[in-house]
This record gives sequence, structure tokens and C-alpha cells, in this order.
Amino acid sequence: MDKELFRNQYLAVIERDGYTFSREIRCDGVIVSLLPFRTRDDRMEFLARLEVCPAHGPELELCSITGSVGPGVLIEEAARQELWEEAGYRVGVNDLISLGQVRPSKSADTIVHLFAVDVTDKSQSAPPGDGSYFEANASVVWVDYDQGVQIADPLFVTAITRLQSFRNNSR
Repeated sequence: MDKELFRNQYLAVIERDGYTFSREIRCDGVIVSLLPFRTRDDRMEFLARLEVCPAHGPELELCSITGSVGPGVLIEEAARQELWEEAGYRVGVNDLISLGQVRPSKSADTIVHLFAVDVTDKSQSAPPGDGSYFEANASVVWVDYDQGVQIADPLFVTAITRLQSFRNNSR
């Protein structure tokens, strides 16, 4: 039986069978993470988000493009919306490459649906954001593979790794 130890509008802390973990309330523990990529001069580049994550400190850091999946929203539609809001790319559902799911932490019950999308021939607009303070002060940056696998965000590194595997298996 779950025992809720704490709750606010964003997060709940739950105890189950002597184990304590968190749940993201605003999205019921389901989010999307996107890895836009492009090919330039036969090299792949990946689009990373540059933003402040207060849990990690006051400095800008590179991370994944992520967002919540709201009630009644299809996962692919949430992914398309986040790509538009945070990176300024409009894509169709068929443009999304599913990279599966991950659970990024043993201390949370969050499920993340990973997607990649080839934006090589797509035009980019200024990302409109969602109106939040953190999105208003964020930007996106292209990185190469070596830079990408050094990013501290495990979602970013996992997406790059799975995309490389997907591409190798598709040949």
C-alpha cells in the first residue's frame, strides 16, 4: 500500500514497502524526451537544450528537450509540442523515431518516452516556449557525438546511444 509522505502541485513523495520514491504529479510520472539531429558534412549533430536546472545549481547546463504528457494527450503529440516549444521545429508524428522507454532514476517512478527526429531538411523558427521563466531563459545548441555523450543528462546520452543502434540496425 502506498503512503504519501509529501505532496505539492509538482511532486509527491511516496513510501511503498519501506522504499521511498518520488512521483511527478503534473504529468502522472510520464514525460517525453526528444533528440533532434541533423547530418552536416557526413557527421551527425544533436540539438541540446541549454538551461538552468535549479536542482543542479544556478549555471546553464546542456540537457535534453523534455516535457510532460498531459491527461488525455497522446505521447507522440506531446513530443511534437515539446519540439516546437523548446526547439522551434514543427514535425509530423511520422517524423518521430521511437527510441523506447527509460526509467532514469530508481528514486522516482517516472517513465520517459525517448524520441529522435531528423531535422536536417527542416526549417527552424524561434522556439515560442511555454511561457515559464525557465523556458524564457533557455536556448538550444548543436553538439557533436563526442560532446553529446559528455552531457550529464542520462536521457541525452541514452537517446544518442539508442539512435546510433537504431541506425546501425536499419542499414
